[in-house]
Amino acid sequence: MHRRTFLLTSAASFIPTLTLAYPAEMFTPAVWRDVRDRDEVVIMNYRASWSLTCEITADLIAEALAENPAYRDIAFVDVDWDTFGRSQLTERLKVTRRSTLLVMKNGKEIARLENAPYARDVRRLLDAALAA
Repeated sequence: MHRRTFLLTSAASFIPTLTLAYPAEMFTPAVWRDVRDRDEVVIMNYRASWSLTCEITADLIAEALAENPAYRDIAFVDVDWDTFGRSQLTERLKVTRRSTLLVMKNGKEIARLENAPYARDVRRLLDAALAA
């Protein structure tokens, strides 16, 4: 390996990454029962901590919330894919992969976004959530 290549790749690993956050409740079966009974819109975000697509999507959600205050009225629930990816609920909701966003109201699906880490798609989903 060339010295310059080694130094550049080593230096890149020390550059801090900027991760934006959005307010989300962590999924548990009790949270799901509560979400089902609420008469409000909730976005369930099936994500994995190791997934770049999931991180990009989370950052896009955070950016959208920062730019449009109306989106802050939407509740978010993060579902850990590694824990609940093979659960009965996941099968019932027909979620087949991580990086899936579900807009839910009263336990019913309103809209879905799968593996689409693009700002326009995330905003379209958030707009659908507001319209529900």
